[in-house]
Amino acid sequence: MLKHFHRHNSKNVEEEKEITQSTSSIIEEECSSITKEENNEVSEDELPSSEQEDNTIGDHSKWQNPDYFQNKWQEYLFIFSCMMSQLLNQAATPQTLSIMNIITDSFKSEGGKETWLIASFPLVSGSFILISGRIGDIYGLKKTLIGGYLFFIIWSLISGFTDYSHNDIFFIISRAFQGLGIAFILPNVMGIVGNIYKPDTQRKNIVISMIGASAPIGAFMGSLFAGLIGTENPKQWPWAFYAFAIASAINLAISIYSIPNNIPTNIHGFAMDWIGSIMAVIGLILLNFVWNQGPIVGWQKAYIIVLLIISIIALVLFFTYEIKYAKSPILPVEVTKNRHIIMILAALFLGWGSFGIFSFYYFSFLLNLRHYSALWAGTTYFMFAIWGTVAAVIVGAFIKRISASVILFFSMIAFNIGLIMLSVTPVDQTYFRMNLGTMIILSFGMDMSFPAAAIILSDGLTMQYQGMAGSLANTMVNYSMSLCLGMGTTVERQINKSGKEILKGYRAAEYLGVGLAGLGIVISGIYMAEVLWAKRKERLSSNRDHDMS
Repeated sequence: MLKHFHRHNSKNVEEEKEITQSTSSIIEEECSSITKEENNEVSEDELPSSEQEDNTIGDHSKWQNPDYFQNKWQEYLFIFSCMMSQLLNQAATPQTLSIMNIITDSFKSEGGKETWLIASFPLVSGSFILISGRIGDIYGLKKTLIGGYLFFIIWSLISGFTDYSHNDIFFIISRAFQGLGIAFILPNVMGIVGNIYKPDTQRKNIVISMIGASAPIGAFMGSLFAGLIGTENPKQWPWAFYAFAIASAINLAISIYSIPNNIPTNIHGFAMDWIGSIMAVIGLILLNFVWNQGPIVGWQKAYIIVLLIISIIALVLFFTYEIKYAKSPILPVEVTKNRHIIMILAALFLGWGSFGIFSFYYFSFLLNLRHYSALWAGTTYFMFAIWGTVAAVIVGAFIKRISASVILFFSMIAFNIGLIMLSVTPVDQTYFRMNLGTMIILSFGMDMSFPAAAIILSDGLTMQYQGMAGSLANTMVNYSMSLCLGMGTTVERQINKSGKEILKGYRAAEYLGVGLAGLGIVISGIYMAEVLWAKRKERLSSNRDHDMS
């Protein structure tokens, strides 16, 4: 009956209904906590655990379906597997940074290809994440996740085997395919979480915050263990990738067991928009490739300009097709015609884009100017693991009391301050002064921005778009890190044309990161002001109705 109903309703009526539901759900989610406090109500999440289970909606379950988990240990393993998926994604990005000089020497790379060591992974993962969540929504979230893990494991092994080829291009391509595997994992993890847990509940917020906490822990562990292997024996650097494949295989086994098999799949009968998918992937990959390759070969090269034009045309055609012609668009109208969601995504893009610049130039600063070993450089990320966890706990505990828009706004401030501090850090200063403080502040940027945005998107989109909600958040994180790094490298090469003003070039790229994060502050600030104003109006309306009664 649902399929029959969906097919015979007009597209305009459907779009109007979806936009109205999306906008109202976001405003209601942002306003509900303050309204409850003003009326001295006790919410479901404020009750003791024994009372909370007796007062959950409908089926007295913490989940959408009480049959999802056979026992509490299965749920705990499920949460652990979700956290590990995020950890592995964030570990894969910096694991090449602490050993980038070792890998460069191993391949005898020339022409400034170091940026591709980090950029190739998030380039492909960010480009394909956009469609992978939609594929999961239509063909099955768990099936898509398992396929992504298998692909990810295989190419992690191949990335290590490239040492025998002595070809850096083969390594960069292998890293790109590794990113393709992770692209089909993260959004489907978030989609599964969105389907299992009830919207706007403390339990769901805590789970998403725990997943967010795994990002800085993964960044620390990826850089640490790669640095440890590279420092112990530089010739054994491929084991950083072999160990990665082993850890991924273990988490795949846990995921197969713990993820429920009865999650609803495409109950509305949506079809995959392959035309839009192809245009999106082509446009995103070419645009990112141009920005990372242009600084290396020079922007005067004809093929760089041609590919840039093609990428822009492809993206323009994609958005035009999605908004006007697609019957089952990748980006539903709940996204493309909702200004608040667009603002959230823009702020997330800018914040994490600035962090992509930070990651590369922070390690370049330590390895090339301070001459740290790979192990010592990787160990400096340890503050991320500590304070990232603290930030995640704060978000999980207070996001129901403090608007998610406020948390997002302060996360952009943290990104901005972190880049400013790096851009003025003296070369000869000890790590335990400026760098230590930078790490603490950036931990809050990472672990406040992702959970806040993910919670808003997941609660604001309906059940059939939970995979897409995960895709949008992760696309902004992964793709922006690669694209903005290319922009930062362009600025660096323009300032340090002679190759002798290394520090000046690094600073210039970092200033770009400061500007990006600053723009994120402006956008998230506007969004926060609109949400708080809406809350004020609702509070006044509620008080007026109360007085009249």
